[in-house]
Amino acid sequence: MIRALTLSLLFLPLVGLAAPLSNAGFLQGGIWYSKDPFFAGDTVRVYAALFNSSAEDIAGTVEFLDNKKPLGAADFFVERGGKFVQVWVDWKATEGEHLVEAVITKASVIRVGGSPVAIEFQQTRAQESLRQVQQDTDGDGVGNGDDSDDDNDGIPDAQEIKQGTDPLVPSAPVAQNQEENIASAEQQEANITDTIIALLPDTVEKPASEIHAAVKDLLAPVKEQVQKKQEEARQQLEALKENPEATQAEKTKASVYLASLSAASFVLKTEIILYAFVLFLGYLSLKALARRVFKR
Repeated sequence: MIRALTLSLLFLPLVGLAAPLSNAGFLQGGIWYSKDPFFAGDTVRVYAALFNSSAEDIAGTVEFLDNKKPLGAADFFVERGGKFVQVWVDWKATEGEHLVEAVITKASVIRVGGSPVAIEFQQTRAQESLRQVQQDTDGDGVGNGDDSDDDNDGIPDAQEIKQGTDPLVPSAPVAQNQEENIASAEQQEANITDTIIALLPDTVEKPASEIHAAVKDLLAPVKEQVQKKQEEARQQLEALKENPEATQAEKTKASVYLASLSAASFVLKTEIILYAFVLFLGYLSLKALARRVFKR
């Protein structure tokens, strides 16, 4: 009887420890990260914390999982009496959805001078973390899914997709260049003729500007046709220069033709010359008419 009682007293601590521990395990708050937000390609440290309010020191291993696949493991030792420790693994994040978990895979009571005694916890899993990891192409701290300009080139992604450029590769700000080109073209259109008209008295400037605008609209298709012919003539001249069989007469003829088209283009672009020519013809016509009238 005494022997049986002695044996039962010796195994009493082990019996007490057979039930899963409720006063030790993961702290509330679950899993957290060394930096947040983080993006695909970043290396972050994944943390969890363990507490021990029991009367025994505890040691063990925590395994971290990413989408149910091993991410890494960390050993821990937590002293008795309400102490806690952090455990962690380093993780290089990849793009996509990640369910990150921390699980106590083994644990033991540690006694001075004694062998470890395996135990179980009521709470063996930390609160899981579900993360959607995005790319951050331009490194501005905003994921591509929330960034309206992924490559930070000044062109919104929607516009790049519309115009056929890659929203993840920085490119020349086409829209801005187009606006600059339009502004430059408008500035070129405001040539010396516009400047002279602007110097006229107000009573004359408005009707003159209206007539000038009408003339420019009328000449626009002519200008386009002349510029087209000019480019064709330039290409033809270049071809003749590269052709060893072309005669000098052919080259001269092509050069004269190109020069005449260039002169016509210049006159059409600088309307004041055209206006002066028309006025001169009008003056000659009036002069001839006046001579006939006075001769009678």
